[in-house]
Amino acid sequence: MALIQKDFVSAVTYNSLPTIQEVANVPQQHATDIRDLRLLLAKHEVPESVSIRLIHRHYDIADGEAMVFRDVTLPAHGTVEVMRATPIAAAQFHGMNFLVSSASQLQAYEYTTEATVDISKYGTFIAEFVEIVVERKLQHRFGLSINHCSEIVVRTDRTEFEFPEEKCTITIPINLPLPEATYEVNIVTAWGALDTKSKPKQALRTQTRCSHADSPPPDTPPPDAPPPKECQEDCAKEDGAEGGLKRVAPTRTKCSHAGYVPMGDCRDEFAKEDGMRFDGRIIQSGTPFHGLLSNLMEVW
Repeated sequence: MALIQKDFVSAVTYNSLPTIQEVANVPQQHATDIRDLRLLLAKHEVPESVSIRLIHRHYDIADGEAMVFRDVTLPAHGTVEVMRATPIAAAQFHGMNFLVSSASQLQAYEYTTEATVDISKYGTFIAEFVEIVVERKLQHRFGLSINHCSEIVVRTDRTEFEFPEEKCTITIPINLPLPEATYEVNIVTAWGALDTKSKPKQALRTQTRCSHADSPPPDTPPPDAPPPKECQEDCAKEDGAEGGLKRVAPTRTKCSHAGYVPMGDCRDEFAKEDGMRFDGRIIQSGTPFHGLLSNLMEVW
């Protein structure tokens, strides 16, 4: 049987993957599994561009679509990375993030427009990786990620935002204009080989943002701290769930028409007059980040 499943992942399968919020505690709960998989990377000496991936999704896709990463160069700002649903027939894509399918094969579930390492050259590694994942029932927990660069890029100098209105994520270098600060939850999403004889590779992180951010309390936590207890409770309450942090779309935002008002009353007029919606807030016209978003939407 082939080790790698070549066809595109179905929308049904992709949409069944957990969201980033649902796997926030997985790294702590499966620390031993992560260690074993990292040791497997080192044992087989796979390229440093291959890492263990925390499987998650940000949005659903439709039939005939795939989630695709691509770099977008903005004339006035530089390069940002965008991931969005794209028609499969739009271009040639290369597997970037892989899961273990129901057929016990490695299958790409997210893609990139850039060429990546040919993982099929490492058949023994793939076979052992799939065996561990299946035996431990980790199919919706861990997969593989292949960076198109020669080494794992540690993105401590980049911040990822969800852009629900455009059904995409945008990863932006922190030296570019950013929106106002929000509470952040740092979640490790990828791990390199663990070599016990040398310093381990640093893990990759992504930031999930809480929407309770219009007016942070006076004792605002530092960037690496989790949201305050009252914010976590509000998130859980609004999502109708207990425990864990859920990202929710705010029902109220600060509006120049009448202070705090329900968004449904003036969303269209507000967006037209004052800016655009992004990451659960309004980005006002004339701000540096509004300029970056406008530049991005013109280019892509």
